[in-house]
Amino acid sequence: MRIMAPLMLLLLSFSAKANDRIPERVKTAFEQRFPDVHELDVHWETRKDAIVATFSEGGGLKKAFFAEDGEWLETRVRLYPGQLPRPVLHHMERSHSNSDITFLAKVLHPGGFLYRIESETFEEVVIDLVDRHGALLETSRIPFTEGLELY
Repeated sequence: MRIMAPLMLLLLSFSAKANDRIPERVKTAFEQRFPDVHELDVHWETRKDAIVATFSEGGGLKKAFFAEDGEWLETRVRLYPGQLPRPVLHHMERSHSNSDITFLAKVLHPGGFLYRIESETFEEVVIDLVDRHGALLETSRIPFTEGLELY
């Protein structure tokens, strides 16, 4: 138990340092969009194409993506299969029957919303973007074995 307190303090200091590197205009944009979320409850991450805030709101996990200038790009709201509209669920069942579903989300963006289905097979991660009618908008594939020799 004596180790837990110093360990927690260390983790909080790393979290605070990570938050210090986030541009103020991004933090301000986040606070305006999500005023009920306390800044200590947000985990920040800098990616090559966005600054991402991960947090819980309304009982669910969310990820908000911002440009470095503070422009809101999108928010991904984690869902469970039972929360998907029936056409999106049917697309998932048809298209991903031979894979493991790893993430489902409703993606809110400046032009509206869509659904994101992430799945894994032995060879790759597959990401489908689907509209509310279950129509496929885009598919991305990320191979696991790219550049690796298999034995």
